[in-house]
Amino acid sequence: MKKLTSILLLIFLATTACSNSISDLEDKIEAQAAKNNVEMSYAEIKKTAIYLDAWSKEDFYQGAIDEFKEKDKATSPPKNLILFTGSSSIRFWSSLKEDMAPHSVLNRGFGGAHIAHVNYHFNEVVRNYNPKAIVFFCGTNDLAALKSPAETFSDFETFYSMVKKELTGTKLIVIGVKPTIAREYLIKEEKEFNNLISNLAAEDDLLTYVNVWDPMLTNEGKADPTLFVEDGLHINAKGYEVWTKLVRSAIENL
Repeated sequence: MKKLTSILLLIFLATTACSNSISDLEDKIEAQAAKNNVEMSYAEIKKTAIYLDAWSKEDFYQGAIDEFKEKDKATSPPKNLILFTGSSSIRFWSSLKEDMAPHSVLNRGFGGAHIAHVNYHFNEVVRNYNPKAIVFFCGTNDLAALKSPAETFSDFETFYSMVKKELTGTKLIVIGVKPTIAREYLIKEEKEFNNLISNLAAEDDLLTYVNVWDPMLTNEGKADPTLFVEDGLHINAKGYEVWTKLVRSAIENL
């Protein structure tokens, strides 16, 4: 009887925690919609909150990580590589090897990752490769999932702490959040997050911040549509040309 009571209590606590999490997200979604003058029904808010709650789970991208493990079994990654990791803008960088030649690089971007996802899978997607340097792009999805810039930066600090602890002396290059057409409503939050990273990099010789924001703007100060695919979020070949020039320069100055 005691065991049953304990189990029921654990189920109740887990359900309550999940309910509270979704309820908090609903409030944030409603506030964000109001901020952007967007009307959302209760059903739309609820559905979005449930998805964001699931998306924030640490093991959301376990399938992608398992695929990396299978690739590594088939072909051992080279030594002394520069590791690129983070979210989909890294994952979709199909010309990465050519763009970074003759540097030896490995692409381990996955899904629409949050920084917390990279942290959770740190051993699999970072430490195990023992890279000589890391290029990191992540954080924009965190903000889109309604995490605050401070919360997102805190997750980055966790990531950087793990790099310094597990890969002593490894240089980290962070590509700042890019301006986009699809997420123009997040400009304030994105700039705040970028400033936090930039300020930290100014104090730490192992950390380099790459500002892609300004080079991706039109003369009118808007995200340049010629750099993006149709979704207005991910960049096209021309966009990657901009990134290549900036990232190569950062690598060569390490």
